[in-house]
Amino acid sequence: MSAIQDLRSALERRFPDAIPLGRGLAPSVATGIAALDGVLPGSGLARGRLTAWRPGGGATAILCAAAEAAIARGERAAWIDTAGVQSADFVRKGVLLVRPENALAALRAGEELLRSGGFALVVLSGAGREAGREAVRLARSARAGGSAFVLVTDEPAISHLRVESKLSPGGYRWRRNPFGEPVEAVAVRVEVEASSLGWSGRASFELPVRTHGARVAPEPRLVDRRGAPPAARWRRVRRAERERAR
Repeated sequence: MSAIQDLRSALERRFPDAIPLGRGLAPSVATGIAALDGVLPGSGLARGRLTAWRPGGGATAILCAAAEAAIARGERAAWIDTAGVQSADFVRKGVLLVRPENALAALRAGEELLRSGGFALVVLSGAGREAGREAVRLARSARAGGSAFVLVTDEPAISHLRVESKLSPGGYRWRRNPFGEPVEAVAVRVEVEASSLGWSGRASFELPVRTHGARVAPEPRLVDRRGAPPAARWRRVRRAERERAR
């Protein structure tokens, strides 16, 4: 083991440019959730690596918390929302919210953001099978730029870490009215399981439930909570804009 370490040190001194970007220079990107960071390798999401996170089960809330924690530390974070399910008020001020028109545009945006090296955390959600097919390319972009990259997908992807989160059915904490009846959920317990090659870990913690105020009018490009597509009116507007551009 000492011989390997001596050889590695000699190579790093002889070829300093061959050291991967970000190695030994910055710690992992902490999620800001102590119970989760305590079980993740390196106490956070690894920089320059791809993490595949299965959607649902509080994944969005956890990753939003991680993005906000990065902003609070003075770093940058970006969220690429391919499915159009995130509203502008869903992420706090400071997190870059990108809304591409389709999966191809999302992959291009992800590659550019990752290679720029200016973001500690980049999250790509809703890109479906296309993102799974391009996982290797995206992973290379993350390694080149040194960003922690999280791909929210159901599709199998070549990844450094795989994470799945679930909501505990009986883990809700409620605000009660004067009669003792539950009227509003204030927190929920989340179970997270992470695995990598030859390693696995579990964490359980409580997350606050955010309540967002009703919007005066729906955002035209935003799907509703049922997953319904944007209004037909918006599609007509976009079609008219493309015709004028020609």
